[in-house]
Amino acid sequence: MTTIRVLALICIGLSGTACSYSETTTRAVPVAAPPPMVYTPSSSVAVVPAAPTPPAGVEAFRDEYRFRYDGQGNRLDRYGNIISPQSTTP
Repeated sequence: MTTIRVLALICIGLSGTACSYSETTTRAVPVAAPPPMVYTPSSSVAVVPAAPTPPAGVEAFRDEYRFRYDGQGNRLDRYGNIISPQSTTP
């Protein structure tokens, strides 16, 4: 019977140390927010107008397969004629 009492006291003692409470506090220092960014046009930056797109039938660019296209996105043949989208296969 005494062993049961001793074991009960040991269990009570261990449970008291396992549930110990630690009081640690830290203070958060508030950080000032940066001022908002305001974008204004600078007079030192030159504004370049966009280049006009070439008219229909004049080569504007080529794709990765070297097909030629005009300013409106029409595909051109080797003579500069517009190829119908229905006559091309993907």
